[in-house]
Amino acid sequence: MSHTAVQSKAGMDDLFRNRFIQVVLLSVFFLQIGIWVRNYSVLLYVIEKTNGNPVAVSLIFIAEYAPIFLFCFIGGTFAERLRPKRTMVWCDFLSAVSVFIGLLTLMLGSWKAVFLATLVSAILSQFSQPSGMKLFKVHVPAELVLAGMSMYQTMYAVFMILGPIIGTFVYQSFGIKAAIIVMGITFLLSSVILLLLPEDRAVRKNNEKTTFVSDFQKNSFNG
Repeated sequence: MSHTAVQSKAGMDDLFRNRFIQVVLLSVFFLQIGIWVRNYSVLLYVIEKTNGNPVAVSLIFIAEYAPIFLFCFIGGTFAERLRPKRTMVWCDFLSAVSVFIGLLTLMLGSWKAVFLATLVSAILSQFSQPSGMKLFKVHVPAELVLAGMSMYQTMYAVFMILGPIIGTFVYQSFGIKAAIIVMGITFLLSSVILLLLPEDRAVRKNNEKTTFVSDFQKNSFNG
């Protein structure tokens, strides 16, 4: 085995032993299950409930994907100003809460609550993900950051394929109420797992010298 191969293997071993990597990947695993069950179960439920009404289906797509475009820069700006671990924990916890509230409303007879629960959860995801990327630079050694981020992004890519299958299976096999319970539990598990992350370090000292607007403009132009 060549010296380069030995170094590469040692680097991957170090990456998998990194506590931050272990925690984040496990969190992302549960989070992605929740997101894709949300995306496809709610979509299929609305199609069934409205007999494929194009307006209703369009509203679900808007609730699921519009936050990605509307809040990505805002979420990234908040990630620079807030404590990232706390942000991620609270975002996943509040996603779980919104989903369980949606379930309660659904059980009381108002199925349209799934629109609001989906929108809230999708918005919170745009605040959580940038914070996770920021933490890579804090808790992963510089020589492993790129490999760690690649693994992080690969998890998202894998669920782009598996997610629709999982979401469709859960809904068709168990129905919307069970799907919502799965969403809530997976978001809650992700939040609890993130508590295992190292404590946040102090927020940058020059926060008082910048404003949210200036940071937002900087992130927008850099993006």
